[in-house]
Amino acid sequence: MDSKELVNLYLDISEGLLSKLSLNNSSEDDFDKYLFILSVEQSLDSLAISIASNSEFEHSQFSSYDYKNKWKELSSNHSTKNIIKKEFDADGIFNMLALIKKALHEPINDSIIVSNETLNLKKLNLLLDRYKEFIIMLRKTLEEC
Repeated sequence: MDSKELVNLYLDISEGLLSKLSLNNSSEDDFDKYLFILSVEQSLDSLAISIASNSEFEHSQFSSYDYKNKWKELSSNHSTKNIIKKEFDADGIFNMLALIKKALHEPINDSIIVSNETLNLKKLNLLLDRYKEFIIMLRKTLEEC
């Protein structure tokens, strides 16, 4: 299976997981949240590989990087660097993904008036929507170039 097909496969998996999430703090729900994050990360990784291979981007250690470092490398050396750099901003998908992962790992502290950040379906949907927009923008830009 090539990397472009993997992007779509992992995206479909994440959409399926999101549609069945209920955020009821059950162990199955927690497992699905982690799988959702993992599938988005794998899709991002496959997308980076797809873009690098289609544009003949060459870096000797690129395939050994994690998904975030692949995107950092592409953002410094690729023709779509402006689109990619925007996603490293505070409201970009990479920061959103990090905040969601942080919320998954930190238990909610009910003993304080203002609790820490909770995870809700709106945030997960927003991440997935932003990621889909990112994919569309990259693909359109690469087709035009």
